[in-house]
Amino acid sequence: MIKCALPPSLTYAIVPFISLIALVVAFSVLFGGGLDMNMIIFSTLGVASGFLLHELAHKFTAQHFGYLAEYRANLMGLALAVFSAFAGFLIAAPGAVMISRYRPVLQAYIPEGLPGSNGPHPFQQEELASRMKREMLLISLAGPMTNIVLAAGFFILEMSGLAGEGIWAHAVGFAISINLILAAFNMLPFGPLDGKKIFDADRRIWALVGLPAILIALPVYFGI
Repeated sequence: MIKCALPPSLTYAIVPFISLIALVVAFSVLFGGGLDMNMIIFSTLGVASGFLLHELAHKFTAQHFGYLAEYRANLMGLALAVFSAFAGFLIAAPGAVMISRYRPVLQAYIPEGLPGSNGPHPFQQEELASRMKREMLLISLAGPMTNIVLAAGFFILEMSGLAGEGIWAHAVGFAISINLILAAFNMLPFGPLDGKKIFDADRRIWALVGLPAILIALPVYFGI
């Protein structure tokens, strides 16, 4: 059997694109009742900004702290998003940015003057753990905060009248809704979601950012 592997650069481009298509379909069905062309256009603007920039924010923040970061799609999550949309609700778990260290960070924390030491001093170990906890907090926060900033930006665009009227005005309004929903969903303090990591790292930050995002998005999600 001959196995053909796609070049890594092409694979990295295709995988997020598949997730993007699935989410566009899901949001179009959920809010439009079907795959109407106008709804696809509305969904594409919101999903392309909200989903792609959300994942890129995780990726670039992780890379800033010296991690390897790669987006991996969750095929079951994508299928669930589409099928749940047809059922009248949305469970969106399209995938996640997976991170790992590219160098042994403990090397830099081995105290001098301790020949044969196989690890950091307890004090330095505590400092390392605290630093990594702070990094994980910022990496997790980067995605939902991107959605919040995008929602605010689209809202300002809508209020200013620069989006005009007609299809683009509707697209901007839909982008506000999608980004609010993505921010709120990811801020839920459960399972593998960003909100769980933020809640565990610092409950004050979750209460300050996550709770308001969820409360604001609830009436949008239920169409109130």
